[in-house]
Amino acid sequence: MNRIWTLCLLFIAFQVNAQYLESGGALPGVVVAHVVKSSGTYLGTPSIVVLSNGDYLASFDFFGPECTSDKVHVYRSSNKGKSWQFLKELEDTFWGGLFVLGKEVYLLGVRGSDRNLSIRKSSDSGKSWSEHAILRSGRFHGSSTPVVFHNGKIYKGYDNLGVEDKKKAWMSENKSFIMWADEKADLLKPENWRYSEEVVKPSQMDGTGWLETNAVLGLDGSIRGVTRIANESGYIAGHYAVDTTGAIVNGSVKAIPFLGGATKFNVMWDSKTKKYWSLTNYPSEILRKPKMRAGGMRSVLALVSSPDLENWTVNKIVMGSRDVKYHGFQYVDWQFEGKDIILMNRVGFSDEFGEADNAHNSNYIIFQRIRNYAKSKTDRELTVFVNK
Repeated sequence: MNRIWTLCLLFIAFQVNAQYLESGGALPGVVVAHVVKSSGTYLGTPSIVVLSNGDYLASFDFFGPECTSDKVHVYRSSNKGKSWQFLKELEDTFWGGLFVLGKEVYLLGVRGSDRNLSIRKSSDSGKSWSEHAILRSGRFHGSSTPVVFHNGKIYKGYDNLGVEDKKKAWMSENKSFIMWADEKADLLKPENWRYSEEVVKPSQMDGTGWLETNAVLGLDGSIRGVTRIANESGYIAGHYAVDTTGAIVNGSVKAIPFLGGATKFNVMWDSKTKKYWSLTNYPSEILRKPKMRAGGMRSVLALVSSPDLENWTVNKIVMGSRDVKYHGFQYVDWQFEGKDIILMNRVGFSDEFGEADNAHNSNYIIFQRIRNYAKSKTDRELTVFVNK
């Protein structure tokens, strides 16, 4: 059992005021979990949902050289994120994202021991969970990307990793797809799920491969797959559209402009503002060194928006550090809540023992809130990260 420090302390900075961060300083938000670097374990795949009664449920998993098995920890907050209580450890579970359907909560990811596509359900707000329901056998890859509810169906993006060939470029064989089911169906039964055609990143598109697929509602009502791309610039994302049968729409496979597409992101449509929103690792040219790949630049977290998925604006630099090597604010999962955005952030940052192992190998999971996101702006101290 790894040593986890669970802190129920309410930080004064519970609300996200944009913050310039330096080693030894206080993190904004509320620390949900913390591990020490010497444990050889790190925290990943944060996810957050709002339950039917207004409570928050969060999850995350563990990775690292000292992890002997895959597992997910589930936490709940009954006071709008001010404090968090540990609920459950889910063994043999990995790369999962939470979603809510009525009074039921689901975690869709993989079974850790074999990477089969798996779903688990809780009917008591996260206290207990069903065993794995294997939806597809194989070797799958994904994260806590968005779930879309549209026309009585539920849509989720995921990836088919297949047989990894380590001699080939990273993620070059990874196949993106969209899966869906009727909202009223038994989601634990594999026969109730359907799958789109699977798509490998086109060879002519920049980057070694694509991964961590978002299911996104298009302006025309179609479902799009929007993916992270492992490339140097970080200014594009992958894109395709699927029709009602799951076929890939001709001409829809392309790269689209995106501010932070080289690291994991979630894109969601907001009917109130008529915009798409995302929290991304903005690849600031102020910090970039020659030949630096954007996938290794995780020390700037930005709130971005677009009216059409292709024209993006930085609305707010949420937090930033000049230390690209050791500081990472990444893999953010988030939800709209009224005028606010609530989020879970996977963080690599200094603690009382020194720096994190590195920016990628996160030692914190923190909860944060962006108030009045539609009108949020970058604080003056953080404009130093914005490309001119």
